[in-house]
Amino acid sequence: MQPMIKILTLPVVLLALSIQAFGQFSTPSESLEKHVSFLASDQLLGRGFGTPQGKEAAEYIARQFKDAGVEPLNGTYFHPFMAREGILNIPGINVVGVIPGNDPELKKEYIVLGAHFDHLGWFAKQNDTVVFNGADDNASGTATVIEIGRNLAASQASLGRSVIVVAFDGEESGLIGSTHFLKDSVVPPHAIKLMFSLDMVGMYEAHEGLNMNGVKLLYDADLVTGELANKYNITITRANKSIEQRTDTAPFGAMNIPAIAPNTGSESPYHQPEDTAAALDYEGMALITNYMSEATQVLSSRESLSAMTGLAEGEEVKPKVFKAGLRWNVGTSYFNYRDSPYVGKPIFATQAGVFTSFRLSRRIYFLPELLYETKGSQYDGGNIRTHAITTPVSFGFSSSGDGFVRTWAQLGAYFSYQFAGRYGDQSIDFETEFKQQEYGICYGIGLEVMNKVQIGIYFQTGLSNLAQDNNPAGWDLAHQNIYFVTGFVF
Repeated sequence: MQPMIKILTLPVVLLALSIQAFGQFSTPSESLEKHVSFLASDQLLGRGFGTPQGKEAAEYIARQFKDAGVEPLNGTYFHPFMAREGILNIPGINVVGVIPGNDPELKKEYIVLGAHFDHLGWFAKQNDTVVFNGADDNASGTATVIEIGRNLAASQASLGRSVIVVAFDGEESGLIGSTHFLKDSVVPPHAIKLMFSLDMVGMYEAHEGLNMNGVKLLYDADLVTGELANKYNITITRANKSIEQRTDTAPFGAMNIPAIAPNTGSESPYHQPEDTAAALDYEGMALITNYMSEATQVLSSRESLSAMTGLAEGEEVKPKVFKAGLRWNVGTSYFNYRDSPYVGKPIFATQAGVFTSFRLSRRIYFLPELLYETKGSQYDGGNIRTHAITTPVSFGFSSSGDGFVRTWAQLGAYFSYQFAGRYGDQSIDFETEFKQQEYGICYGIGLEVMNKVQIGIYFQTGLSNLAQDNNPAGWDLAHQNIYFVTGFVF
């Protein structure tokens, strides 16, 4: 078996030797601090998506790309796009540069180094302006990408594949910039062989290292997180095969592109006004910049990077056919006395359980649910309350949206089995007073945020008579339920 072992270890040895052959990058921490200090300054008012200050940040990044020797892509550093949010069209702008590779074949392929530059903006409080400066999230990643671009442009002759450096807009609003980067084929998605998203890399010392989420998707993961990390005294605190879904790696992963998220955790007060430039670890950022520069340099010349090969040319991403989640609805319920003008008074009602969704087309899906439900009505002597297992079955309809918010509507029917209840201070008699089975129609509208969180309003209108046909009072009752919907998609 010894000859086989030698054959298998030869590529590893060659890559290790190539790592030692490269010179060591040395990025001044002052350069990173300069970028963060501007991007996270009060002047830019939190770099909100679609704001003049966001555009000012983009123009600064483009100037820094040019100064670093990074070339414009197709004659410009800017990739403008429009994001549809409800009735609004919001202008966004990605900043894109390229460092051409040199291998005759590999230079037609790309490694993408990205970081989002937008943040949460500002708000007014007691005649004062409170700015979400977003230093760690994500001026840190943007500054790092600028300086990685500078390092790679200076060593361009050593690159096999071409390298794209990009500052994404609209990440905080739902990964909008990275989604449009792929949707608009700024570079052909099938030619992208690897993506890094540097998001929150400013707390290396506090985190005691660097997370490399997704790195084990690479064939050469052990060398990248081992020998190369050791060369730069980088401690790797996490290395796995998981593609982060809450940052710009997600749209690339959806296209079967290996996407890695270097980050230093959530030690900073991110999404708080206290996330300022003074709090960051610039020496740690310099270590990460140097490490990521050489990682990109080494990987640019590898013949094959990962078992994830991206989509074939012309192939489109297909939406998920199935998804599931948790549902919790809170609202009111009352009886509609259909044979009289009397209407019951509402009481508290709630539903909780699971839902599933089977996509039938891009905008239409089938929505079965399984819920516990408690509902009822007031009457002169107190409350009537039942406990039931309810199974709504609906057809859903959704807008296309741009990732952050999409609208939905549903229409269907429900069936309830009422297994217990109280009528005032007495247990409900399901033999002589009330029926255990109920059916009706259900419908609702709402919003889905970032493909994860659902909110809306939902109605159930009973069609069957809740009362037994031979009830002494001759009631013809039906439930009318109104709920505020909350849901979480797995």
